[in-house]
Amino acid sequence: MAKRFETEEFEAIFHCYKDMVFKTAYLILGDAEKADDVLQEVFIKVHKSLGAFDPQKGKFKTWLHRITVNQSISERRHKRMPSLSLERLEEQGVGLPGVSSQLPEELLMKKEESKTIQRAMQFLDTKHRAVLVLRYFNDLSYDEIAQALEIPLGTAKSRLNTATKVLRQKLVEGGFIP
Repeated sequence: MAKRFETEEFEAIFHCYKDMVFKTAYLILGDAEKADDVLQEVFIKVHKSLGAFDPQKGKFKTWLHRITVNQSISERRHKRMPSLSLERLEEQGVGLPGVSSQLPEELLMKKEESKTIQRAMQFLDTKHRAVLVLRYFNDLSYDEIAQALEIPLGTAKSRLNTATKVLRQKLVEGGFIP
């Protein structure tokens, strides 16, 4: 009976967090098939080590982000991945923050903004892209980002600052912001 409870508990965890894991992996990798592979690998790792999770060391969600980012980076290292496509993410049914039932004009502007940000994000390496994804797409705090990536708080802030500067520079160069 205890084994069944563990299975049900794991299924609940999977259903609760699968979209977050997929979205994070997809934003880092830019490939839905590879994001699916990461999703599977992440939950295999979670299943194997769920008993070792220590809530005293941080939140479950932060721990899950750490596993997801690490697995995504590992996947990216194994094969050179194509650039990020936020449009494909939307087609996969993973919504972007702030996009809801808006007027068509507003949706068109959001789509154009997403494409512009996508192009600018191509200039970021994986560690800077990961910080940006965790902060702006998963709404993690600086502390949670530092825990998820197992880096000092100052490094998380520095990477986010650098990533933001690179994005801003590319957007200025492209004439998208003054």
